[in-house]
Amino acid sequence: MFKATKYITMPNEYSSRELLVLNYIDQHAEATQRELSQHVGMSLGAINLLLKRFIKKGFVKVERLQPNSVKYFLTPAGLANKIERTYGYMVRTFTEINRLRNRVVTVANAVAQSNNADHLYFFGTQDELHELIHDLIRTDRFIVRATLCSSVAVLKKDSQQLNGNPVIIWNKDMEERLREAGIEWVNVMGMV
Repeated sequence: MFKATKYITMPNEYSSRELLVLNYIDQHAEATQRELSQHVGMSLGAINLLLKRFIKKGFVKVERLQPNSVKYFLTPAGLANKIERTYGYMVRTFTEINRLRNRVVTVANAVAQSNNADHLYFFGTQDELHELIHDLIRTDRFIVRATLCSSVAVLKKDSQQLNGNPVIIWNKDMEERLREAGIEWVNVMGMV
C-alpha cells in the first residue's frame, strides 16, 4: 500500500505544467527531457530540476537504458499524486464553469430587465461558451425566452422580432459583424 500525497493547493501555471509532465511520463515512458520540454513548454533546465524534485519525492523513478539514455516512469506515489492533481484540476474547472454559468445568467437577466425585454438573443461562434449558453437556455435559467444564433442572417431575418430585445455576445470578434448589420449588442464578458 502506498501513501497518497496531499497536493490540492491554489492553482497556478506551474502546478498545471507539473501535471502535464506527470501525464506525459505516464503515457510516454521513453520520453526524453527534451521531448518533455517541448510538450510542456518549459525550458530544458526547468524540466531537469522538476524531474530531480519528482525523483527526490519518490514520484518518478529512472531506469538507465544506455549510458546516455534513460526511461522515466511513475511510481505508485507518483501515480497517486497525478490522480490527486487531476482531481484538483477537475474541481477547479467545474467551479469556474459554474461561476461562468452564473455570470451569464445574472448579466443576461439584468440586461433583459433593464431593457424591459420579452426575449433575449445570444449571438456568437460555436465554441465552448456557445454550448454552455445552449444548456442554460434548455434549462430555462433566463427570466424571458432566449434564442441562440450563430448567423447574422438569422438575426437579420428576426430583426423585426428583435424590436428592442437585446442581443448578447461573448466574443469581441462578433462586435464588428453586428455593427455592420446595424444590430446593437451587449457583451456579457465585458460587464461586471
